[in-house]
Amino acid sequence: MIGAPRFVAGLDVGSTKTCAVIIDPGAPSGEGMQPEVLGVGNAVTDGLRNRTVANIEAATESIRSALREAEDMAGVEVTDVFAGVGGEHISIDPSIGVVAISGREIMPRDIENVNEVAQAVVLPPDREILHAIPQDYMVDGRAGIQDPTGMQATRLESEVCVISAGAAACQNLRKAIDRAGYRVEELVLSPLASSLAVLRDDSRLAGTALIEIGGGSTEVLAFKDERLRLASTLPWGAATVSNDIVKGLGVPLAEAEELKALYGTAQTRRADPNEKIGISGPTPGGRREVSRELLAHIIEQRLDEILGIVFDELEAKHLLDDLPRGVVLTGGGAELDGVLELAQEVFNLPVAKGLPGSGLDGVVEAIRRPDCASAVGLALYGRHRRMENGVGAVLRTLSRFKGLLREFF
Repeated sequence: MIGAPRFVAGLDVGSTKTCAVIIDPGAPSGEGMQPEVLGVGNAVTDGLRNRTVANIEAATESIRSALREAEDMAGVEVTDVFAGVGGEHISIDPSIGVVAISGREIMPRDIENVNEVAQAVVLPPDREILHAIPQDYMVDGRAGIQDPTGMQATRLESEVCVISAGAAACQNLRKAIDRAGYRVEELVLSPLASSLAVLRDDSRLAGTALIEIGGGSTEVLAFKDERLRLASTLPWGAATVSNDIVKGLGVPLAEAEELKALYGTAQTRRADPNEKIGISGPTPGGRREVSRELLAHIIEQRLDEILGIVFDELEAKHLLDDLPRGVVLTGGGAELDGVLELAQEVFNLPVAKGLPGSGLDGVVEAIRRPDCASAVGLALYGRHRRMENGVGAVLRTLSRFKGLLREFF
């Protein structure tokens, strides 16, 4: 294999699956070369609970397996990764910065200064900042200004969205990646990375929600006017559905996963009530039959509950009328039959499956799946960070995230 620092690796360590994607970033935007997907690796995740590391050795093996598979496919080696982080320990808070301008034109340096002031928040020792994303600017009391450069002013204010994570969770993830033989170049909020892979700029401007149905959790982002209006994590996901099948049908977890994949649907009415499926019996080697409709009912009940909670959160933030572009589903749970139709019924909005790969070359067919969205987005995020800061730069905050979003497509 060959090793070259220009190759960028995205690593999504989910609750049930670890996915690694390696890309050749190509030429800078506008120079005619698109990013090229070189390799993809997947492994069953062990050692995580609700997206946080519970067993470092088990997590290390999952990470090593996924990255080595991606390297073998790509024919290259990587040393650094952009890794996703998520879970209930994520916190998102607004912060305001203010600087004096003294009656002159606002310069780019003034914008950098006011953003630095806004993101200079004091966090408890058990928290660390992942991102600080500018939302809006206010010039002499006039709000809703996206780019104040060149305006005459005496006072400039910035509203910044500060995304922080549990320090212990981040440290344990870094440790597992380090033990696997790689270095974390930067930690990135996983659903934010997914949004870079599957959402277009005009969707974020007009208003859209991304719902990532992972194994152990469901994560939600809502955008309007390029602002991050909502970010939330629910502690239920596709694995919760599998556990319901275990309880409802009395089968082992591995069989529940297989039944869900082969015969499952998120809408009971899509299942033939007369169709029977064979499952294991209560005694060793025993078999019995249940209706496929019963399996569908178990799946629909749980997914309807999860999506209903997301609906309530969007409604509480008065966002349902601000999402003309509807909802995009990603994560492994988005691949279940009937889930798009169920979501359309719950939200009464257009619903689409988030498939990464737009604007990419290479083995794109290997990543055009909802459960690859985060890993692809992490690699694309890393591409832009390196172009912005130089190869190998390690930064913990992002002061121009909206500009990065606008450049993506």
